[in-house]
Amino acid sequence: MVQVKKDEVRQSIEKSAIDTFLEKGYLNTKIKDIAEKANVSVGSIYTYFKNKEDLFYTLLPQYFVDAFKNYNYNVFPTLTRAFFNNEQNLEDYLPNHRNVDRLIANRKRLLILLKCSQGTKYGNLKEELLENIIQSEKDYLKEYGLEDKCKTTQNYKVVKMVFNNMFNMLLDSLDGDMTPEERRNVVRFAFKYNLDGFKRLLIEYIK
Repeated sequence: MVQVKKDEVRQSIEKSAIDTFLEKGYLNTKIKDIAEKANVSVGSIYTYFKNKEDLFYTLLPQYFVDAFKNYNYNVFPTLTRAFFNNEQNLEDYLPNHRNVDRLIANRKRLLILLKCSQGTKYGNLKEELLENIIQSEKDYLKEYGLEDKCKTTQNYKVVKMVFNNMFNMLLDSLDGDMTPEERRNVVRFAFKYNLDGFKRLLIEYIK
């Protein structure tokens, strides 16, 4: 029974920390804010976590961040390959229902990661992801002799706008209050809309 109680307290602290980081951001969050939301003492939090930083990285461990990075680094070259191989159903590469539900289940963590993590080692993650995705896409286009398409300032700006819009639309689909079914529909729409935008970008490459 004692262990069950301890687990419940820890879970309450972690849930409250996620909500507080999302509401206030890492820099503006204080341990006492989390304690108040969890209805525990500040000392109780220090029983489980060394400090705010330890709590933050417990909620957003490196393997979680790496999995998100790897998905984004791989999906666009995969779509590019499929496009240039004249595959007809690029929609088959969109996340399935299970993956959409997994994304939604982790939505608060992703929002914190990409919007509320200033002051942590993930503070510039969104910009890092954008630059690495664009560079990965440019490298992949070399296989098709189209690398020059991304070298001009104009085209680079367009590419960055497209990918930035994809990220922002995904984040918007994960934010705010909705019913579970509304959220699923909005997230699916965001993926489909972004796929159309990406296909349009690929068409521009081959003009």
